[in-house]
Amino acid sequence: MDKSRATLTHLWPSIMVLAVIACLVLFVWYPYPFLQFKANGQFSLALVFCAGLIGPALTWLVNKQGKSKRALVFDLIVITLIQTAAIAWGTLALYQNRPYFMVFTVDRFEVLSIRDVDLSTMTHPEFLDKPAVGPILLYASMPTDPQAFQKLLKEVMFEGKPDLQFRPEFWSLYAEKQQLALQASQPLDELRLARPESVTAIDKLVNKNGGDITRLKFVPGIVQDAQFAAILDADSGQLIDTLTIDAWLD
Repeated sequence: MDKSRATLTHLWPSIMVLAVIACLVLFVWYPYPFLQFKANGQFSLALVFCAGLIGPALTWLVNKQGKSKRALVFDLIVITLIQTAAIAWGTLALYQNRPYFMVFTVDRFEVLSIRDVDLSTMTHPEFLDKPAVGPILLYASMPTDPQAFQKLLKEVMFEGKPDLQFRPEFWSLYAEKQQLALQASQPLDELRLARPESVTAIDKLVNKNGGDITRLKFVPGIVQDAQFAAILDADSGQLIDTLTIDAWLD
């Protein structure tokens, strides 16, 4: 088999695998806006695509005229194994680091992967019932009992334990508490006034969601060190959209 034919034989399956992985990443595991905020996700995706394309390139390099069939088959097996291992490793990293929980805490949403949470403290199995696309929405409630509140502060400040949003024992489903989140939200037109450079993006979002900006509110969102605005229905508190913008107002 000549170089070109061997390379194409390796290239087309690689492209098909990469296409499937790209669809999973962009539309299921990291729907907008999460991938652009996850540096580790971007690195893993780049690794997967590099591995997918380098494999056919190495096939072209090792397929030299006069090389014995046995040596060529051995080289191709090694290349395929290395390529498969790299793609599998990168894909697994993408899967494990995907946004799994989106937890409302005090005045913001924070997006966490499943690795960020100690699953041994999970109090309710429904907190792991993530939808097929995007993270599961949760609400972290601050303890109302003074002793429980002091205990939480002591654990976080002096014992190095995770903060409220990382602790399933304080979680509820967001749908059960979204009216409380609504109380901490702000009108979207205030964000529009504060971010004149993003007026076009905000207006586009408003038009997509009914055209009435007074029907929309927002709270800040955090993914690692990046920020976005979570858009809420002004009546119900339901999360209806997201916008890539600095949503923290002074």
